[in-house]
Amino acid sequence: MPRVNAVTFLVRTGDGPDAVAWYSRLLGRGPDVSPLADLHEWELVPGAWLQVATGAAGVTPSSFRVRFGVADLTAAITAARDLGVAVKDPEVLPGTVAWTDLSDPWGNPLGLFQELAGSS
Repeated sequence: MPRVNAVTFLVRTGDGPDAVAWYSRLLGRGPDVSPLADLHEWELVPGAWLQVATGAAGVTPSSFRVRFGVADLTAAITAARDLGVAVKDPEVLPGTVAWTDLSDPWGNPLGLFQELAGSS
């Protein structure tokens, strides 16, 4: 396989407008593109896209966790909680990484993490 230069992660949700609104609040902006009526995409960092497929009845949550890297985990947790998202208290691997888990309203496992390299 040639060198990978981009990646996408797809989660399936229920009602389209509700899902777009929820992810827009979580990510702080609307989708970058919506190429189909039931597919909405956010470029999180160059070459890394979150795809949200909406409108499926009886959605089965993803079996994988999508974690979003942030510069300030404490601030991100506070912002998510202010939106009414249930966020677990963070776990820390000192000097390496801190992370926490959350889920979207459709049961997709999500999370936040902050790299701690170089800190104590």
